[in-house]
Amino acid sequence: MDKENEITQQLEALLGRHGRVTEPVPDRNVPVLTELVNAPAWDAADAVPPDMTAAARLKRLTDIEIDKLSNDIFTRVLEKLDKSLAVKIEDRISAQMSIQLNSAITHVISDMREDIANEIGDAVNAALADKLRR
Repeated sequence: MDKENEITQQLEALLGRHGRVTEPVPDRNVPVLTELVNAPAWDAADAVPPDMTAAARLKRLTDIEIDKLSNDIFTRVLEKLDKSLAVKIEDRISAQMSIQLNSAITHVISDMREDIANEIGDAVNAALADKLRR
């Protein structure tokens, strides 16, 4: 029980040090969610009903607006596809070229080794033949 009194006294002292709020805080600076706000003027004829389908909204567009919209969509899709396809094509060509280039270099090196070996053999045989004739 003494421990509880001691804690209570410490709490009272702490509250006394920082001051107690005994009077209510005026609520004039507290925002309220029910405040009235002036909305911008709008025309009901321009509003699209929320249940109107995309097809019904398209019917309200003129042919020029539809052409412009379809052109914009086509351009955006083409740009995205162009970028991704360019990267994929470059990767694929690089892989294929690397394989073919590696294969071609391997064949050239083996052909060169064979040619060099044949020329060395021919040179040694010619030198031996000259030496034997003397």
